[in-house]
Amino acid sequence: MVDDKMREISSVNPALDTSKLAVLTAVNAVHDYLKLKEEMEELEKELKKLRD
Repeated sequence: MVDDKMREISSVNPALDTSKLAVLTAVNAVHDYLKLKEEMEELEKELKKLRD
């Protein structure tokens, strides 16, 4: 999963060295996680409203 994301980013910007590529991949992973977490929290709120 991480390797795939690193390859994807590297294909778009091949000038990135390994360290920068790793940091950018980590930042993207955290961004994706936070976005999914926010979506999950919204869905949980909706579910709670429907149950009440």
